[in-house]
Amino acid sequence: MEGLDEITSKTCFQYNKVQNISILGECMASAEIIAIGSELLLGETQDTNTHYLLSKLRDCGIDVFRTTMIGDNASRISKVIQEALTRSDIVITTGGLGPTIDDPTREAVALSFGCNLIFDEQLWQQIYEYFKKMNRNPTENNKRQAYLPELAAPILNPVGTAPAFYIYQKDKLLISLPGVPMEMKYLTEETVVPLLKRYYPENEIILVRTLHSYGLGESVIDELVSDLEKTSNPTLGLSAKFGQIDLRITAKGKTFLETKKMISDFEGLIRKRLGINIFGSDDETLISVTNHLLFEKGIQLDTLEINTNGSFSAVIDSKNLFRKAIRIDDTNAIPSEVFFEQHVSKTDHPYVAALMNHKDKSLNFIHSEIFLKTAKSIYQKERSYNNLTFSAEQPVLLALEFIRETIINEANS
Repeated sequence: MEGLDEITSKTCFQYNKVQNISILGECMASAEIIAIGSELLLGETQDTNTHYLLSKLRDCGIDVFRTTMIGDNASRISKVIQEALTRSDIVITTGGLGPTIDDPTREAVALSFGCNLIFDEQLWQQIYEYFKKMNRNPTENNKRQAYLPELAAPILNPVGTAPAFYIYQKDKLLISLPGVPMEMKYLTEETVVPLLKRYYPENEIILVRTLHSYGLGESVIDELVSDLEKTSNPTLGLSAKFGQIDLRITAKGKTFLETKKMISDFEGLIRKRLGINIFGSDDETLISVTNHLLFEKGIQLDTLEINTNGSFSAVIDSKNLFRKAIRIDDTNAIPSEVFFEQHVSKTDHPYVAALMNHKDKSLNFIHSEIFLKTAKSIYQKERSYNNLTFSAEQPVLLALEFIRETIINEANS
């Protein structure tokens, strides 16, 4: 294919096939991903390929509006591909390129484009040489992998036996990749991304930043930022999981600096409204942020836990602990006033964090109480959790957020 060796010299070998290549103008491309494999639908294998491809397409400035998971049936796969091509500029499939009868992607793509499968001797020699390098002999069914749709250009796979391929026709691009994650990732980095940049060079920059909050309900946060959720660029989306609310900011722009500034300005509006209720962003966790704050302030906690299995102290870095945690595992509930009097108020150390869980099986609730003694005062917080959906992580996260907010509030008072 003309120009193919310039794009994918590391992973492709040049063919004499010639196909017209038109570079799209200022068109914002859209894509769909199709994950192929009956094992995905049976829950035997987790689809990590789609997650990876989504981030790569985002980095290329390509919008993804739909992903599909489908079993190993050539007819159904063909229909899904045809439907996707009516909606999107780019369709990427993963899986179904192996040597067995239940690897139907090549056949499905040929059906979609109304062309034949053809055997490529040069491609077979490449597959054969790969097996020899691995000191293995290819079986007869490995020849299936040397058949490609007649309209397709091959993409050599130097890290596996399944060649990938692509078809570019009528301003539409279909790319079929192996399902093995390592192979798929390698080919995406070395071949797919350059192809996308070649065919769709004028896409916008897409940047995403996610802010994290814990403790406030999703409905409360929604009321505080509801008007910002209606903007078109940047956009704001909320998602909740185990008490944590994520605020996802997505911005599009012509340059990286322009888009980064849009994200920064929009983030400033959100932080102004939510204040210290935002504990971090992106890869930061409540555990890492709280531990960093303790270390930064030079605070070592003296910790006590009742009915927690030591889960609270386990997430506190050793450098932030005054001594080995005190644990009391007792199914009998201890009255709060007794707990406070005996284990919190009389402790000489200036920073004491105590977490206690009351287990009430009859009501299916676990009641958590947190006491925090600082050099200035003593604070308390409590919350109940449904025992049927209870996660031991929840009281721990509540305690961490309570500690973080208290330290910041005292520093600002």
